[in-house]
Amino acid sequence: MLGISEGERSLNRYIRSTFQALVHAIIPPHYRNKDLFGTVQVAGAQELHVYEYVIWILEHSISLPVKEQLNLVNGSMSKATAELLDAGAVQLIQTGQILYPLNVTEFSSGGPFTTLSKVDRLRAITLIERLNINLENLSIPYKSNPELVRDMMDVLNELTLFGHYSEWTAYGTTRLFSPEYRRVEHFPHGWYQTGYPGPSFGYRDFRGFLATYKHKKVDD
Repeated sequence: MLGISEGERSLNRYIRSTFQALVHAIIPPHYRNKDLFGTVQVAGAQELHVYEYVIWILEHSISLPVKEQLNLVNGSMSKATAELLDAGAVQLIQTGQILYPLNVTEFSSGGPFTTLSKVDRLRAITLIERLNINLENLSIPYKSNPELVRDMMDVLNELTLFGHYSEWTAYGTTRLFSPEYRRVEHFPHGWYQTGYPGPSFGYRDFRGFLATYKHKKVDD
């Protein structure tokens, strides 16, 4: 793309790889029984590009007053969050807590977090959530901010679920547009996976069971 330096491209690849590894660990692809004769592979969050949703929300959903409070007016929330995940991974590696060998090829543009196995990535997130990292060494806005660190670990899990099981995957080529310009292009993958038929309009709320009364004849 014109106007983007090689450093910016490298940074974008780093951020993308980190969030690909994140959503891949939270909702990985899996197999389920299709019928009596075989199984079918079900796409995970990485295959459905949910990492783009998480990055988009981190970069576009924080208001300017909040950014000013976090000293993040000219910074990138997705970059800082990727570095936070790396901090947890480094701590896990350096303390000898990883369960599986590192893999530097699966997400080749990422940092330490992307080299972990799926299980170890989740364990790194748990380690961060428990604040078992050096908060002083973190990037703004996480530096010495334990509440935000803990909250973000919950947010990352929630955003991955929202992106995967909402209608976002059905926006297709418009998925990264502003909300008012997005258009549903096909049935959402997450709805298909869960058997959700979609919204039903015009249904009345349940107001109880129909009751019948027998009227007694009153003698004059």
